[in-house]
Amino acid sequence: MDFRIASALTVKNKTEKGANLCPCCMEKHEIAIVEAQETIMFQHQEINYLAQYCYCDNAQEFYETEDQMAANYIAMKNAYKEKIKSK
Repeated sequence: MDFRIASALTVKNKTEKGANLCPCCMEKHEIAIVEAQETIMFQHQEINYLAQYCYCDNAQEFYETEDQMAANYIAMKNAYKEKIKSK
């Protein structure tokens, strides 16, 4: 399977999630949820889709929860199917 990230993420939207234990800094604080337009190469096709990540202000790191990972994968596959269908 051909699966490579083709470009850096561009933050589109930012919202706050309730105070939770952050796995990056191991402190309890508000965790930002960001949406980013991702561009990847999948099956020799350039695919654009909206992905969601968490952001820790303390560690200045992006990370994905298990649910976000699954949702981002589904979003990528749906964008691929739409691109193939439109050809």
